Amino acid sequence: MEANWENLKLDANHAVGRGDFQSATDSWLKALEALDPMADHDPRVALTLDRLADTLCKADKGEQAVPVLVYCVELKERVLGSDHIELANTLNNLAELYYSMGRFAEGQPLSERIMSIYEQVFGREHLGLAMIASYLALIYHGQGNYDKAELLYKRALTIKQKVLGYNHSEVALLMENYAALLYQTNRSEEADNLCSNVGTASGLWKKMAAQTNQQLTQGSIADRLAAMKKDKQV
Repeated sequence: MEANWENLKLDANHAVGRGDFQSATDSWLKALEALDPMADHDPRVALTLDRLADTLCKADKGEQAVPVLVYCVELKERVLGSDHIELANTLNNLAELYYSMGRFAEGQPLSERIMSIYEQVFGREHLGLAMIASYLALIYHGQGNYDKAELLYKRALTIKQKVLGYNHSEVALLMENYAALLYQTNRSEEADNLCSNVGTASGLWKKMAAQTNQQLTQGSIADRLAAMKKDKQV
């Protein structure tokens, strides 16, 4: 059975490599069937679920990936506990999937859980914590909860500036979102100072100033979250 699972895993990985996501999905499903359905403590079960969900996402089948990730979260929490980093990884995948689908209300509490786990495991100045704080800040920003959003923007900026430096692209993108909040709350001078302090004042910020009264839409939040995720992977 173990050899069969390994072969199916290899088949799935090769299929993903050539962009054949349907074959990869079929292989991961067969790999799952090859395992003992009662063996929750077998780490291959969670790995297979994670990889199956990832393959479904690559195939633009996010709706099908959701229940797979939800079950994987339940499995890891049951086996590993509520504060394990492996649980946080799957929670993060599920949260990002929800965000990409515009289901912010479902992703938000997951990100809050991830932040709590990261703080326990890595401490309060970890770059992963800053990324989750950035996501949450943008969600709160879009909801009009500016106080919570600003606290999270500041927290994320403090960590990213310390770890990555003031001129890093992730810092610039985060500042862009924070500056938009400042403009929306009629604090243009603070926004201009925020930009000028790191030498990033440009026409972009003036464009934001002209849009002070506009709220972020769900679509624009999703776009900004996607940009943050893409920038993180560069």
